[in-house]
Amino acid sequence: MFRKLHPTLSALALSGVIALGALSASAAPAQADSRDAARILGGVIALYAIGRAIELSQNDRAPRQAPHVSVIRPQPHAPAHPPALVAPARCFVEGRDRNGSFRGYGRRCMQNNTARPRLLPQACLTTVHTQRGPREIYAGRCLANNGWVREAGFRP
Repeated sequence: MFRKLHPTLSALALSGVIALGALSASAAPAQADSRDAARILGGVIALYAIGRAIELSQNDRAPRQAPHVSVIRPQPHAPAHPPALVAPARCFVEGRDRNGSFRGYGRRCMQNNTARPRLLPQACLTTVHTQRGPREIYAGRCLANNGWVREAGFRP
């Protein structure tokens, strides 16, 4: 309530309370009853309130510090799960067959070691004839054209 009072107005109120106390004093014998005790207590409370208002108004004139605000910067984060279409490096095979050289990813290895084997395109599956017999592989270029990427750090 007293927070917005101007300091001179607070001083005026304080001097008014003191003057009122002096006017109510009389030349009666010095006896105190419960009414007098209540008045004294009320005066002390009023003086405290006025003093507190003056103190707060002086604090309002002090330079204010900006409140400390912690800034939360977005942190770059890795995806919660790796991309679904990643061809593992351990599945990469290359060699020669009767039609020339081949490069790709072994069918069984890809189906056992990818996050989503059902997304492997059947159109990329081809048969190569090795010295150990026919093998099915996923052609590397075909997989790349269908959204598959090599595993990070892959070196053929």
